[in-house]
Amino acid sequence: MKYLFLDLRALALMRIGIACVLMWDLVIRVSDLEAFYTDAGLAPLEMIFHSSWNKFYVSLHTISGLWIVQLSLFVLAFFCACLLFIGYRTRLFTILSWFLLLSLHNRNTLILQGGDDLLRLVLFWAMFIPWGAKYSCDSLLERKHAFNPQILTVATCAYLLQVCYIYTGSALIKGPEWHTHFSALYYAYSLDQIAYPFSKLIYYYPELLKKLTFLVFYFELFVPILFFIPFRHSFFRTLGVLSIICFHAFNSLSLLIGLFPAIGIATILGLLPSPVMDRWDRLTVNLKKKIKLSFTTYAGWLQLLIRWRPSYELKNEMLKNLRSALLVFLIVFVFDWNFSNLAFVKSRLSDKLRFIGYGLRLDQSWGMFAPGVFKDDGWYILEGRSDKKKNTIDLLQNGQPVTYQKPKYIVQMFKNDRWRKYSENLIFSNNDFMRPYFCNYRMRLWNEKNPDKKIDELSVI
Repeated sequence: MKYLFLDLRALALMRIGIACVLMWDLVIRVSDLEAFYTDAGLAPLEMIFHSSWNKFYVSLHTISGLWIVQLSLFVLAFFCACLLFIGYRTRLFTILSWFLLLSLHNRNTLILQGGDDLLRLVLFWAMFIPWGAKYSCDSLLERKHAFNPQILTVATCAYLLQVCYIYTGSALIKGPEWHTHFSALYYAYSLDQIAYPFSKLIYYYPELLKKLTFLVFYFELFVPILFFIPFRHSFFRTLGVLSIICFHAFNSLSLLIGLFPAIGIATILGLLPSPVMDRWDRLTVNLKKKIKLSFTTYAGWLQLLIRWRPSYELKNEMLKNLRSALLVFLIVFVFDWNFSNLAFVKSRLSDKLRFIGYGLRLDQSWGMFAPGVFKDDGWYILEGRSDKKKNTIDLLQNGQPVTYQKPKYIVQMFKNDRWRKYSENLIFSNNDFMRPYFCNYRMRLWNEKNPDKKIDELSVI
């Protein structure tokens, strides 16, 4: 069972990476605070509760549609992520970061993608993992250094299985475009809404795209096996981690998929084996000495400022056993949820327990470009009209006359992946409730910024 052990230093690296992603995500989101999180934007609470709400959701962000309330919650979440980054009261701020992220996601599900699910799920399992035991304020203040860095618990197994679901689970629900026709990447790189200019370097080589599709499918299907090979497990686990990092890095260059690659890379760092972390420690020994010296210098006033106390650990054996039993139940529950996403499964054990999945947001389906690739392609024209002027203008082109000529790079029309995802959801007929709010928001924004070019109508083409 030695090959199932994880290294506390690797888990600490994952904590630092996840905290960085959390802060990065909040900075991106706050730039669209009004648009996506207030009643003056595209998704007011009235619309969310009427058309896009699950009765089992919990969200602190729905207490008010005022921007000042939303901004305060963003600041609180950023503060918690900062303390998670430095590893101060790590378990407490992991719980707070998870809850605030869950709350934020539930506030507006119309702009979420698979990376958001992964970030939320990793934070959930991390609440039960001691990922603040190394490279943290907690470890420096507690001065507990002489212990075995390897760990195997129910929670670390849950995290390891979660990583497997992302890749193998995604491959198993992919359709013939991936495993028979090998045309999936051709269709993916055909989508001008997400394909970066880099994609066009290989788009015109169909045989290469078929080989890459074959490679991606079987990579996703089998890469988790590298984490369970009992012999030379350090080598194979390192190979698996590096392969996944390269996979996400390539995706970040070719497709507009937001922070998914960064989240995927941060998540996989927790599986780095002990020999790699031993080498990492040797390479960074001078840096760690400087950090420790700086922390020791300011430790007096830092402790007064943050009022540090030793982290609380369960000592009651019965409570420990109850926690382990709860985790085992949740592992089985999540496995059943993922298994039921397969096409040949007609029912699932978790059907009567959906409130657990939606309440804790353990619901998941890793359908990245699966079972087939989305094929409704094109670009938007926001055609504004005025009663006083007969000509029409395109709001997305800074008020230039409407033209149906295809832009050179459609992907550049989106401010970020949140806007791309929102625009994708706007297409679907079952999301027609979004359209009046979208038009009203864009008209109001345009008329406020351009009082001399006000419009009375807006058509979304």
